[in-house]
Amino acid sequence: MVNSTGSSREVLPWHSLQRERLISQFRSGKVPHAFLFSGLEGLGKSQFASFLASFMLCENSKTQQVPCGECKQCRLFESESHPDFKLLEPEEGSASIKVDQVRQLVEFFGKSSQQGGLKIALVSPAEALNNNAANALLKTLEEPSGQSVIILVSHQPGMLLPTIRSRCQLVDFTRPELNVSLTWLKANSINEAGQNVPSDEDLEEVLSLAYYSPLKAMYYIQLGALKEYQRMLDEMGTFLKNETLSSTLATRWNDDLAHLRVAWMAHWLELILKIKLDSVDNEKILAQKMLKYLAEKASHAELFDLYSRCLAQYRLFLGTTNPNKILAFESLLHKWSILMRKG
Repeated sequence: MVNSTGSSREVLPWHSLQRERLISQFRSGKVPHAFLFSGLEGLGKSQFASFLASFMLCENSKTQQVPCGECKQCRLFESESHPDFKLLEPEEGSASIKVDQVRQLVEFFGKSSQQGGLKIALVSPAEALNNNAANALLKTLEEPSGQSVIILVSHQPGMLLPTIRSRCQLVDFTRPELNVSLTWLKANSINEAGQNVPSDEDLEEVLSLAYYSPLKAMYYIQLGALKEYQRMLDEMGTFLKNETLSSTLATRWNDDLAHLRVAWMAHWLELILKIKLDSVDNEKILAQKMLKYLAEKASHAELFDLYSRCLAQYRLFLGTTNPNKILAFESLLHKWSILMRKG
């Protein structure tokens, strides 16, 4: 549950320090009223939040390191029907968590525990709270109920109200070491054909594409996104050499991967800026010749402007509006072509 890739009893290998620390804190009776789980998307913060909630509700948590999975509380949690657990996330068709949802949370905490233990709420992602919802949640954090715990999961904690952040115990989640990510991906990732990812080289490439966040990398692998990424990079090369029309590419890129395509453009711009600043650190970069050429041609201002446009378009593609993606891609491609005309 809660965007988890597995059971709430499972702990990802790179979460062991957080698990040990928070289990010890729970057993010492020093659990705060609110946690803030902070880190990049794709590190499994929601999965760990689900694990922690299940663990704190489990009847056998005093003697085990994971939820037992057999007691009444664990069975209720796994069936997503535990009366003392509440999940707040954007409703279907919405990108935000609304104030009415937080009011329901306040009502939830206002009632006694039905199972005689903690009452726990998970808010994910916390930055999806709109202004009214954030202010309503702040009041709850300022005046917490007795046996209540709120877990906020955030990919962008800087977007939260400072007063919300200050009332939470911060738990940081960092990217695991490369060998840990590779080992986990080998054991868990399959592509659409149900076959294991064939090579370490592919795994490292997709991890780089996913900013070294293993769960995001696994999502890309299951989509078959690496092959499409490489194809798109080749297509960008032909476009910049005036061998392909922008309208042709924009039409082809108008698919289920459209939001990822804009993110990939932003990724290329990050690589170009790294090359320009001579801070690549011996990374293996696909189409390095093309990116180096653009680094020599374009100014920092032009690159940052196009980067900002890509990020803005990415947010639009993920939103609830229905932007014209073909026109959006044509506009971005026009900006890319301008980079080539300099000099």
